[in-house]
Order: sequence, then structure tokens, then C-alpha cells
Amino acid sequence: METFTIDSFSKFHDIVSKFEDSNFCFRGQSDSNWKLIPKIGRKEYSKLKDEKLPIDSWKRYATSHLNEKPIDDWDWLTVAQHYGLATRLLDWTKNPLVALFFSTIDFDTKRDGAVFILNNKDEAINTEKVNPFNINFSGVYYPKGIATRVISQRSIFTVSHKPSLSFEDLQSKYEIKKIIITGNAKSKIQKSLELYNINEYSIYQDLDNLSIYLNRFIRKDNLNKIK
Repeated sequence: METFTIDSFSKFHDIVSKFEDSNFCFRGQSDSNWKLIPKIGRKEYSKLKDEKLPIDSWKRYATSHLNEKPIDDWDWLTVAQHYGLATRLLDWTKNPLVALFFSTIDFDTKRDGAVFILNNKDEAINTEKVNPFNINFSGVYYPKGIATRVISQRSIFTVSHKPSLSFEDLQSKYEIKKIIITGNAKSKIQKSLELYNINEYSIYQDLDNLSIYLNRFIRKDNLNKIK
């Protein structure tokens, strides 16, 4: 995997500007050592034997909170993934600034973040022909705009047929590159992202995250910057 290391917003821009074609998508992670493993495949979820159990429970309880009811399991996984349920989906975005946000929002100077760049040259998964729980290959899935977060984050997903393995190890057809963001640059990069209106509220588009966003300014005594 080709890797770059940057310590500023301008250097990040210089790199991603080379990946302007529509087939590229991006993923941000706050720890550069983390593998591309979906939540359901991580160690803390290894005791789960039937992946459908939590999503079936989620369906029962979530229905009353949804303005639009999902049509199929792909839709249900999309919405559940965006609200934190462990699934075999991995979030990507068409907007590199959204990925940069997620790689730096922890403000942890002691660990480097990372933005992955995936070149999706092939057609996306045909969700009308494939069931996500019976899939026998890994690929890219383009969700419908069934949730506000899908739209605001310009979301794309990869789906893993073996969730416990890192996505780059499951396939060879996708070219993946990695940009490492040094920990000491995270805070400064977040300030640059604010200039482009990339923050908790613009990312999630809900009242909970509006409060999180404004609370951040209060903690840093930057009330004069709240608009």
C-alpha cells in the first residue's frame, strides 16, 4: 500500500487533488494503526454467532424513530451503521474533507490519524441480486439517501464477506493508498476544516451534534467564533 505522511491541511490538499475522478472514495480513522475492519469483525464482537440478531432487534426498536422505513436489508444496514450499530459495512465518503475530519477529531497528539483512498474502478454491488448476509465476496456498495447522514457525509460503503479480516486483505482489485496525519497536526487541521464548514453539525445534521459542536467552542473559550 502506497503511504504518504503529512502534517498540514495544505499538504493533504496537495495529495488528494490528484484523486479528483469520481471513482475515488475516502475513509478517515483517528488511529493510523487501525486496520480496515468493520465493527462487527473486531475483537469485542467476536462472540457474536449470528450477525442478524442485533440487526433484527434494531429493526423492531428503530422503526418508530424513522421517517422513511427501509425497504431491504441493505437499507437497514445503512441506517444502523450510521447510528453506530456493529455491521459488516465500513464507511467511506466521496468528500475527502469529511474523511479528514474523522481522522483528526479526537485531537490526540500522541497518535497519528489516517485517511485511506480507495480507487473503485469496478461497478458497485447490485443490491437487487445480492443479500448482504449471504454475500461471498467483498466490494463497494452505494447506498440510497435514506438517512440525512448518508447525504451530508456523501456516504459510500465497502461490505466485507469476511468481516474479521481487513478489507485490503480480502480483495486485490481495489487500489488503496494511505495518508498518515501526524498527531501534532490534528488540532490545526480541525481549524482549517472549520473554515470549510466541516464540523460535527455539518457532518451529522442533528441537534445532539449541534450541541457537541458548540460545547467544543465553550471548552476552548472561543465563544467569539460561534456564528
